[in-house]
Amino acid sequence: MRSLAAVIALVAAGVAAVLVMNSAATGVAVTRLVGLSTDPNYVPAGAPLGMIGTDPDDPDDPWSAAAPPGGVIVQTPGPTASPSATGTIRIPVPKTIPTGPRRVGIQVGHWKTDDAPDELRRLIPQTGASWGELTELDVNLDVAQRLAAILAGKGIAVDILPVTVPPGYVADAVVALHADSDGVGQWSGFKMAHSARRGPFEDALLADVKKAYGDATGMEYDATHISNAMKGYFLFNWSRYQHSVSPYTPSVILELGYVSSDDDRGLMLDHPDKLAGGIADGILKFLSDTPRSKIFGQELVVPAFPSRPTRTSVP
Repeated sequence: MRSLAAVIALVAAGVAAVLVMNSAATGVAVTRLVGLSTDPNYVPAGAPLGMIGTDPDDPDDPWSAAAPPGGVIVQTPGPTASPSATGTIRIPVPKTIPTGPRRVGIQVGHWKTDDAPDELRRLIPQTGASWGELTELDVNLDVAQRLAAILAGKGIAVDILPVTVPPGYVADAVVALHADSDGVGQWSGFKMAHSARRGPFEDALLADVKKAYGDATGMEYDATHISNAMKGYFLFNWSRYQHSVSPYTPSVILELGYVSSDDDRGLMLDHPDKLAGGIADGILKFLSDTPRSKIFGQELVVPAFPSRPTRTSVP
């Protein structure tokens, strides 16, 4: 028992060190981890939570969920629970919470894949969509830089993120930028998705960006071709990847359009400010309607085999 306690203490110390390093990179306040490691149901970061899913790209490849940075408390069903009950996972409020200006992360799809950690190695050969000499990365990075400038001009602290995000990255919102191609030029429009295994604010973030982006660009929303890979995108898939944002950070993926579409490509090349402006308007609307105190004010409680997490008051 003493050796187990020592291991848990070392893990907690390591997590605290990660938080300190992240604070230097992202400008957030750090509070010491207190009390988690003393709970008998505490599962440290990276430790398995059980077999709960399959790879969206390979349904025959089951995978075991892992606790996110900071760890979780696994709560088993009580004696009055139904026979089918599977318990819940309580995710403590991050000990690293942004202070000062609102903070937004903009991830550039396929940017700096060579720097990806081992758990994301499968992404290294992926170069993204292309059409002729135009690559998805060209579009993603251009729009991200324009978007960052707009938000910074509104007093927002912005992090332009590559493929690899700091483990447990905490912000008021994160939008991942991508573009698509159907290879033939038939499809057009933009797409969005978020994970079901997160907090209750993704719906609002998605809705705000979706409306503002559609209004600004005139693009149609392509709900038909939203893939499982988008819904399970590693950026917000905390139960599978350590290099994902905090479960508390509202996060969505936005496919800006199809580089294979003449109309979409024309907007990307000739009117990138329209794309960036629409995204900015949606993010600003979300931040205005969703104060930081709401995002980080209550703990997440996720069913062990969840469809949607719920909130509970912080003890």
